[in-house]
Amino acid sequence: MVLNKNNLGIIAGSGLLPSEIADLHLKQGGNVYIAVLEGETDILHITKYQYKQFPIGSVGALLEYFRENNVKEIIIIGGITRPDLKSVKVDKAGSLLIAKILKEKFLGDDNILKIISDFIESKGFKVISPKTLLELGTYEKLYVSNKLPSKQDQIDIELGSQVIKSLSNLDIGQSVIIADGYVLGIEAAEGTDALIRRCELLRKTERGGVLVKMAKLTQDMRLDLPTIGPDTIFYLAKHGYNGLAIQKSGVIIVKPAETLTLLNEHDLFISYI
Repeated sequence: MVLNKNNLGIIAGSGLLPSEIADLHLKQGGNVYIAVLEGETDILHITKYQYKQFPIGSVGALLEYFRENNVKEIIIIGGITRPDLKSVKVDKAGSLLIAKILKEKFLGDDNILKIISDFIESKGFKVISPKTLLELGTYEKLYVSNKLPSKQDQIDIELGSQVIKSLSNLDIGQSVIIADGYVLGIEAAEGTDALIRRCELLRKTERGGVLVKMAKLTQDMRLDLPTIGPDTIFYLAKHGYNGLAIQKSGVIIVKPAETLTLLNEHDLFISYI
């Protein structure tokens, strides 16, 4: 657990979670220092915090920023587009990190993030899970929708859960879409929202299908945790799905109260695995 008044470092990607993590830590009496990644972080969401911007290859400068501000614990949170590692301009620490990454035969997202976090920890920091802070808020509450999954939805949820578990060792996606017992799509590099859009075209009926999202069996719970939020619900509603199922304590809900409101407004269900 992050202690009150600790100086927390956040390496911020895109989305709202970096700012929500910052708010939770500030409410606990701590200080927050955010490393903004050029071209990735949504600056408008973090301007009220202490932050500094870095090119993605400036690893040494980024860590020195945390060191200067007496940061010991770091959270890596938010979406980050994978760069072309061979063309990124790097400082000395960045070149060492990229060399470690390129030695690996399989460069799945989980594997890359694990190498990055191990490198950061080798420099004297501790990479912690965002759940350490999120559990202090309302993020761990099970939000119940008005609509319940049908018998077929429940069958589809079970199938989706088995698919993700079976693919865990291959470091492939955290989401699948199932409709009437058919696997319509498995999340790849495109992300969840794009998965929702493309699977509408594969559905045999005008409406239906379930998004199933959960952590992989091999998931490092400090890194790249599965996430849903208002945008997820918007796309599910727009493209005619029945609802979604997420892993209890394994998936972060961004803006949970707003997410539940949208679920009920669009008559979608949320179920927990």
